This record gives sequence, structure tokens and C-alpha cells, in this order.
Amino acid sequence: MTFVRTRPKYRDLCTSASILDVRTNIKSASVLDIHTDDLSDVVPHHSQSFNLAAYVNTSETLQNLVHLNVNLSKIEKKPYITENILKLDFHRDMKRNILFLKEFVNVDCIGDFITMNPLILCEPVEDLEVRVNYLQSKSFNIEAIKRIISKNPFWLMFSTVRIDRRLGFFQNKFELNGYDMRYLASKQPKLITYQLNSIITNSFVIKEEMGFNDKEVKSLLLKKPKLWMLNQRSLFQRFNYIHNIMNIPHERILQHPDVLMSRNFRVKQRHEFLDKLGRSQYNPAKENYVPLMALCEGTDIDFCTKFAKCNVDDFNIFLKTQV
Repeated sequence: MTFVRTRPKYRDLCTSASILDVRTNIKSASVLDIHTDDLSDVVPHHSQSFNLAAYVNTSETLQNLVHLNVNLSKIEKKPYITENILKLDFHRDMKRNILFLKEFVNVDCIGDFITMNPLILCEPVEDLEVRVNYLQSKSFNIEAIKRIISKNPFWLMFSTVRIDRRLGFFQNKFELNGYDMRYLASKQPKLITYQLNSIITNSFVIKEEMGFNDKEVKSLLLKKPKLWMLNQRSLFQRFNYIHNIMNIPHERILQHPDVLMSRNFRVKQRHEFLDKLGRSQYNPAKENYVPLMALCEGTDIDFCTKFAKCNVDDFNIFLKTQV
């Protein structure tokens, strides 16, 4: 068998003579040479790292976003969002969206709003108007609409069909009337667009594992809707300690649902300190009553002065023994 040795395709370009010519030209060139070529359109090559700071000097769009106090360093962490933003022209694509947002979001907060949800600039203004009109058709007043949009930057990303389904879900599951539904949506708008699986799971935990009945669950939802956005394990652990260790009845927890929002270790530390002093008395009908919220609110100095009736140094010494 005969082997044929092929000639490299670019061999002629790599001859000693051609390499010598290149070296000669490089040596003869100087940074001080005068050139008449227009280089104003030449921009640095940017890698796929999507460091938006590198684009600011050559992008009027990004410059305007910076003037609005948009945090580009947070946006660039998501390359697919960065790609979409870089394709937009401020005057052609963004200006109408920003003017629309200005009607519902405080001017000083627009930068933070866009930082959280930059893709709002990619939504057609006509779609945004339809989504606001939907809320108006459901009897949300202008103040409620402003609160919903400003507190939940992702609300307007949901179509009217999806929002209608979400509102219907909460209304049916918790037996809410129209007023309750509007109150819930404006009080905690992030809950309406939150993950449904988490909401269903927390509903099960609150009713079946924590033992609240339907009426009490509804009361908790309207008083402290953020409970449905907590990690289910953390939520149950907090309830278990307060109800089963501290012997606080359901009725008292319903009156002060904020206690479930506090981290378990904080409540535990203060309760055990009061218990050591013989002051862990949470019944308002008895003497030396300590409000339940004293376990999670205020500074340690206030807690010791008003409720533990001791110096804060004593509390600090106690905490060291708990490590």
C-alpha cells in the first residue's frame, strides 16, 4: 500500500520568507505613526462574561439605566437577561415602559424595580396596560394597584389569565369574598404569584400538623400571609416550640401570629431565660404577664428592663451557658 503525503493547505503562508516580511513590518511600525483611518467605530471585544460595566461607555442605553440607579452588577449575573437588555434601544424600546412604571412606582424606586425585574423592559406596554385594566375591573382602587405593582415587580409579568387563576385559587381554597381577596392581594402581592406547591404544602402544615381549623387558617392568612412563604419545616418547628414546649394555645397564637415569623432560637433563648427567673408567664389574666411578642421584638436591653427585670449582663451570661 502506498501512502501519499498531503501538502498542508496553508503551507505557503508560513514560509520563512513570509514570516520574515511580517517581522520586518512589525519592527518598522511605531505607536507614534500618524494614521488617517477612522477608528471611532472600533470597540473592544467583549467576552461572554457579560460584564455590563465594560459596555457602559459605548452604550447610551446602559448609561440611562445607570442614571435611573439600576444595579447592572446584579443584572449581569443572569446572562440570558443581559443578552435581551443589550438588544434594546433606550428611546425605541425602553422609554415607554419606564414612563408607564412611573405611574405606579415611586420615581426613587424605579431603579430598584428594574434591577429586580429587568425583563419588564421587554414587555409590550399594551400588555402591561391590559394587566392593570384587569385589576381595575376587579374593583382594585388605584392605591391598591400601586402597592401591588411596586411591592411585587413580577406581578405585571403574569398574563391576566394566570392572575385570574391565581386569585381564583386563593378565593376558593380559603373561602374569601371579594373584599378579602383584594385585601390579601394588596397586603402581600408576592404571595399571589408565589410557588403554588409551597402554598399548598404550608396550608397542609398549618391545618393538619399545627391543628388550626378552616376559620383559623383564614384568619392567619389575612393577618400574616407571609407565613405561607416560609419554609414548611421552619414554620412547624417554630409552632411546635411555642405551642408544645411553651404551652401557648392556638387562640393566643392567632392573636399574635408575628411570633411565628421570628427565628426559633431567639424565642427559645428569651423564654428559657424567663423560665429560669420564674417569669415565663404569658397569660394576660394573671400577674406578671409577659406579652408573647416580647420574645421576638425589641432589643435585649428593653427585654431585660421591661420583662426580665434584670440587667442585660445577666442575660448575656446566661446565653454563654447555652452554647
